[in-house]
Order: sequence, then structure tokens, then C-alpha cells
Amino acid sequence: MNVMPSRTKKFDYIASGIIKATARREALILDAFDALEANHPSLSQAVLVYLGNKRRASHWLCTPRSAWQGRTPCELLADGDQESRWDLLQGYEGSMAGQPIQA
Repeated sequence: MNVMPSRTKKFDYIASGIIKATARREALILDAFDALEANHPSLSQAVLVYLGNKRRASHWLCTPRSAWQGRTPCELLADGDQESRWDLLQGYEGSMAGQPIQA
């Protein structure tokens, strides 16, 4: 019987955990866009128009932005500030001025 050294088992465990965490993170990111669609349908459609697909829009929602002191658009929406929700998209437009949108 071939016995694996404990270091290899530890790396297997860590690699498996990273794969599971990555899959869970991706699912949560996609859930964020589902929540945007349910709560702010017109904003979600505008984000889709600018970004081209749900995956890119979902990642945009969950990526920290320096314009908002490192907060994500998702965090700003969670604060419930109705006045600033369209500012999110305007901030995106300003940061992307002159840059092509890639699908």
C-alpha cells in the first residue's frame, strides 16, 4: 500500500478547500446580480447594456472601487441609498471613458 506523506495530504486538503471557496464565491457574485435584478430592474438592465453579460455585471457589482473608498457597488446598494444607485452607473461610465467594453 502506497502511503501519502502528510504534507501532500495537507496540500490536497488546501487545494480542495480553495476550489470549494472559489465556486462558492462565484455563486455569491452571481446571486448579487440576481438581487439587483429583483430590487432595481431598470438599473440591472442598464448595467447589462454597459457590460454586455451577467457574469461581467455581477463581478462589477462585487469589485471594490476607489471612487467609493474601496467599497463595492453591492455594499452601496445594501446601504439603501436610493439617491445614489444611479450614481453607481455614472461612476462606472466615468471610470471607463475612452476604454472599450470587452464581452
